[in-house]
Amino acid sequence: MVRRAAAGEIWSARFEGVKPFPATVVSQVTIGWAGTEDLPAIQSLLAKAGLPTGVQPHLGDFLVARHQGQIVGCVGMEVQETDALFRSLAVDPAYRGSGRGRRLYDAPAERARYKGVERAYLLTTTIVALAESWRFKRIDRAEVPPAIRETCQFRGVCCASAVAIWRDIRMIGRVASFGG
Repeated sequence: MVRRAAAGEIWSARFEGVKPFPATVVSQVTIGWAGTEDLPAIQSLLAKAGLPTGVQPHLGDFLVARHQGQIVGCVGMEVQETDALFRSLAVDPAYRGSGRGRRLYDAPAERARYKGVERAYLLTTTIVALAESWRFKRIDRAEVPPAIRETCQFRGVCCASAVAIWRDIRMIGRVASFGG
């Protein structure tokens, strides 16, 4: 019906979209250590992002971003002596573009340094440029310390095409405040 009425005429339409939460609400997002009760929400967020969900063994070193009691982001780490694999960064699409990912990657650094960690590594197929803007540097996978290469992320959970990157975390300033 519309097609017949529109034949020979020029029509246009304008669609606008906005993130469901204004920046003022996003600034109310808090970061804290995950508890066992957070595991289902973390796994759901990771599954939606297409990331591995096997985080339970490392839940003690997972952070979550919360807004109004809901988990809207997460990141974890696996500590291996003076090195750590930062992993499983996921941010709900409504909260992307607001600095949550950067804040989530900087946040574990304080705990990692407390544990004696000096360098953070990660594997990614999607955020290479973003991580490089956070001062992570590409590294050949063969140059990654053996203990990090032995994590399940390196041994097969992440695809062979994932880029390995690292950062000296001794220089990351205190970015976030959280309990735990």
